[in-house]
Amino acid sequence: MFLFLNIDCLKKNGFMELKFNWYISNQMQDWIVSRKPDYPNLAECITWVEEKLKRDGSEYKLTKQDLDDIETAYEFQTRDLN
Repeated sequence: MFLFLNIDCLKKNGFMELKFNWYISNQMQDWIVSRKPDYPNLAECITWVEEKLKRDGSEYKLTKQDLDDIETAYEFQTRDLN
């Protein structure tokens, strides 16, 4: 027996609320590296994550922990600039 799930229905009912996670962090880090040598600043990275979540249909609001994780990933990717 196969179970087919309606993704839109799951999203509307809050079962698939996309949050900041390692997968989005990796995508953000790839985006940072792709901008070399004109790396984005931290604020641009935060905006990128917020827009990515919105594009993917999430209404998730970044937490303090998310912002700390974004900053850590940003510093990791741009540490050689300083």
